[in-house]
Amino acid sequence: MATLHVHDLSDGALAELTVRAARSRQSVQAYARTLLEQEAATPTTENVIARIRERVTARLSASVAIADVQSGRERA
Repeated sequence: MATLHVHDLSDGALAELTVRAARSRQSVQAYARTLLEQEAATPTTENVIARIRERVTARLSASVAIADVQSGRERA
């Protein structure tokens, strides 16, 4: 398991983390570890978009999409 040291954290940020950790009944270290692990497990927007693009099989031009929307509005 790796070790991470955080330097130059503002007093205000540490105070807020301390309060939030206490509310969660965790130490500041455990609370910060949970936050960092959640952040690392969350895919970036770029990764999500890339996965969506990999799944897309149909290509639709903007003009066709606009025509479909307008057609739908006319029927409503």
